[in-house]
Amino acid sequence: MILPARVEGSADVFQCPRFVLIKPDWIPDSNSTHCELCNSKFSKIKRKHHCRMCGAVRCSKCCYEKIPLPQLGLQEPERVCEDCREVCGTVTRTRSSIETVLIDASKSLATLCRQEKMVKKVVELGGMQSLIMLAVTDNVNVLGHVASGLHTLSTHPSLHKHLAETGAIKAICRVLSRVGDANEQIAIDAISALMIFCRSQDLKTKALNDGGLHPVLSLCWSEKTAISLLAISTLGLIVEHTDNHAAVFDNKHDAVSRLLRLTTSKDEQIQEVTLKTLAFLSTGGSVYKHKLLQEDFSCGRCLEKAFNSCPANSQILCNAACVIANLATSEEDQMALHDLMTVMCRKLPDAEGHTELTCHLTRALANFSQFQPNTSRLLDAIPIVVNHVLKGGPAAARDQALRFLLNLLGHAPTQVSAILVKNDAEMFLKSLGETNTLIDNVTLSLAQSAPAVMKPM
Repeated sequence: MILPARVEGSADVFQCPRFVLIKPDWIPDSNSTHCELCNSKFSKIKRKHHCRMCGAVRCSKCCYEKIPLPQLGLQEPERVCEDCREVCGTVTRTRSSIETVLIDASKSLATLCRQEKMVKKVVELGGMQSLIMLAVTDNVNVLGHVASGLHTLSTHPSLHKHLAETGAIKAICRVLSRVGDANEQIAIDAISALMIFCRSQDLKTKALNDGGLHPVLSLCWSEKTAISLLAISTLGLIVEHTDNHAAVFDNKHDAVSRLLRLTTSKDEQIQEVTLKTLAFLSTGGSVYKHKLLQEDFSCGRCLEKAFNSCPANSQILCNAACVIANLATSEEDQMALHDLMTVMCRKLPDAEGHTELTCHLTRALANFSQFQPNTSRLLDAIPIVVNHVLKGGPAAARDQALRFLLNLLGHAPTQVSAILVKNDAEMFLKSLGETNTLIDNVTLSLAQSAPAVMKPM
C-alpha cells in the first residue's frame, strides 16, 4: 500500500509551491532488533540510526549519508538511509535555483516514476509534490519531464485522488498553456495524463474547475493530428457530464462552431471523435440543443454533410446519427430539422446489419414521431421501419420502432392503421405482444376504465 506524503497546510502544492512535508513518526529504538536493509543485528558496536526521511531505524552502514532536507524544513544535512537516498536527494535538488540542476532533478524524478519499484518511494517521499511544484517554471525542458512524470503517475488509479488534491491537474494545464503544441511529445504526455483523469467520474468537473477547458480547446484545433485527437477525446470525456456543457457553449473560443467544422475533416479519426463529443453535447437541455442546431446552420449544415458522406469508418455515421437523434427531441426546432428527418428515413434501409446505426436511426424517427406536425412526413417511413427493423432488426431498435409506430398511431389512427394493414400488421401486433412491460402498462391503464370487479349498474 502506498501512503502519499502529506504537507503542512494546503495539500495543493501548485498553489503553495514552497511546501513543507509533515515529518515522519520515528520508529522506537526498542522496536528494532536488526537493520531491515542489510539484516544485521544491532549491538554495542552495530549502533542504531534513524533515517530523518522515513523514520526507520537503520545501521550506520545503511544510514550514513547526510543530505539537506528543505522539503522537511531542515536546511542542515541530515542522515538519510540507502532506501530513501536516491529519491530524497532528487527531491532536494528540485529546490535548487540553478536551472541545470532543476532540469536534471526533474528528469530523474520522471525516470524514477517509470520504474515500478520506485513509484512507492517517489510518492511517499514527496516526489509527486515536487513534480507539481516544478510546473510553475518556464523552462520547457523541466516542463517536459514534469508532463512525463505526471503522465506515468496518472496511470496508477489508486493515486488519482491524491494527485488531484495535490494540484496535478492544475500543473498539467499549466504545462499545456505554456507549451501548446510547439513540442509534440510534451503536449501528448500532458494531454494524455489529463485524459486519464477525465475518465474518472469524480474528476471531470474538477478538470474543468482547475482550468482544463482553455488549453484543451486550444489543442483541439492543432494541425498535429495526434494532439488534436487526444484533445477532442478529452473534451468529450469532460462533457459526458451535462453540468459541464455551459462552459463549452458559453466559451469565447467559438468551440461548438469549430467542432462542427471538424466534422467535415478529411481525417476520419478526427471526424469520429468530434462527432462523439458533439453527441455528448447534444444530451443536454433544450437551450443547448437549440444552440447546437443554430451553430450547425451557421456553419453550413455540417451534420447533414457528415451524415451524407460515405466514410470508410462506419462509426462516423453512428455518431452523427446519435447527435441528430438527440436533437430530434427538441420541440422548438422541429421545422429546422425536417431535412435531417428525411435523411434519417432514407438511410435506414442501408443500415441493415449494423446494430448501432440501426438503433440510432430508429431512435431518431421515434423522437421525431413524438411531435404531431411531423406525422404526414413520417407516414411513408412506416413500411421501411416495419420491413427493416420490426422484421428481424436488433432488439433495442425494435423497441424504438414500436415507439415510432405507437406515436404515429396516436396522432393519425386511421391513416396509420391502413398503412399497417398493408404492411404486415400481424408483425406489429406480435411485437406489441412480446413487449411485456408495454402490455402490463396498457393493462394497468385499462384497469382504471375497465375494472375487473364492479358493483351492479
